[in-house]
Amino acid sequence: MRTAVISDVHGNLSALETVLADIRRVGAERIVCLGDIVGYGPQPLECLQLVRDYCAVVLTGNHEYAVLHGATDFTPLAEDALTWTTHRLRAPEVLAYLRQMPTHYLEGDQLFVHGSIYDYTNDYVREADSPYLLEQLVNTLRDDFTGFKRVFVGHNHRAFLGTALGFLFPHDDTEPPMTTFYLAGQKVYVSIGSVGQPRDGDPRASWVLWEDDNVTYHRLEYDWQKTARMILDVGLPKFLARRLQYGN
Repeated sequence: MRTAVISDVHGNLSALETVLADIRRVGAERIVCLGDIVGYGPQPLECLQLVRDYCAVVLTGNHEYAVLHGATDFTPLAEDALTWTTHRLRAPEVLAYLRQMPTHYLEGDQLFVHGSIYDYTNDYVREADSPYLLEQLVNTLRDDFTGFKRVFVGHNHRAFLGTALGFLFPHDDTEPPMTTFYLAGQKVYVSIGSVGQPRDGDPRASWVLWEDDNVTYHRLEYDWQKTARMILDVGLPKFLARRLQYGN
């Protein structure tokens, strides 16, 4: 089945609509969302509704959890944005929808989570910048990937593969921009990147198509200026608007 995987929409309706249109273009048969639909962005309700309408599986992220239970280990900026978001998600039916979101989804030897295998909601999978951290990843894949071979993650807002041979990054070699990796026989973290707030130096929205042993990363231009203006108009922190331009 051709499955689109998205994550970290963060209330950015312009980015989400662009990604959903691209998913329809390639003919994906279903969509899995790894959470953080809300937070930071100016249109959390609209994004929740679209995700609810179009996604077959919707997992909870740390921002959905924080809306329900309060923020822990958030930066002051993230807390400010969460307070604004929480005030807009008070309707009983919205809260009920957030409460029923699962923390993980296992299908065959594929596991889908927001964070990592150690903490489905809050832990980060990060690219290694030292031999020690790379060794940790290799040990994780070898020893702790039990009952599954591939783990699709969000949360870090960065697009990459974590493999036993190192970290692999998508690159633009086609039009439209996309990169396909063949994963047969490999244990691997598939880090999706972010729809609505990329932080890998590339401001374009990111999503992944999974089909059999292939994953294809897609990066898309969208109207970030529209979202930035809305962030300022509703009174969210200015930095949240500026970062959309640079993808950091």
